[in-house]
Amino acid sequence: IVIHSEVPIQPDSKEEASDILKEMAIKSRRESGVIDYRVTFDIEDTTVARIIEQYEDWSAVEAHESSSHLEWFQDAIEPLLSNDPQLFQYEVSNKTEAEGP
Repeated sequence: IVIHSEVPIQPDSKEEASDILKEMAIKSRRESGVIDYRVTFDIEDTTVARIIEQYEDWSAVEAHESSSHLEWFQDAIEPLLSNDPQLFQYEVSNKTEAEGP
């Protein structure tokens, strides 16, 4: 399971939001069933954070969604948002490494 979130941050709040996002990533990667949890900022729109979450199964997603650190994150990040976040979820049957240029 892959969940991709686009989180628009107010320009003057990027440093504070970065600290919150980093803490959320660290706590989330410690969860059982989490394959990976990464946060990046878009290089073209530097006020948009992108969260890429990878889970073993839906049970791991549900555990994450009921975690106390997700509730903390939502409360902490909400006043720093410039708009509503967008979330996309994908069910992936396999992952293979592709050759690059």
